[in-house]
Amino acid sequence: MKPIRKLIRADGAETELHGPHALQDVRQMIGADALDTVSLADRVHVMLVDDGGIRKNLPVNPAATRLYQDARGVPHQIRGDVVIVPDSDYAREA
Repeated sequence: MKPIRKLIRADGAETELHGPHALQDVRQMIGADALDTVSLADRVHVMLVDDGGIRKNLPVNPAATRLYQDARGVPHQIRGDVVIVPDSDYAREA
């Protein structure tokens, strides 16, 4: 499986990302002060979301919401832009 790295905007626009990015860069890309991480259903990728998306009343991100619901099976909505990356980009080595 080829690793996926992409930015998914709330308006549906997607941008492919190249190589791992520092978490500070991800926060800047999506306008987040703090990030929350969601493991995706494939157990290989994670979705980095704006932890304050609901508080900021960001628009619902339909594509990210589907990914979240597929992974968690709950009707929660993801708000704002998100970044999808391989979990290994940020996993600590033992």
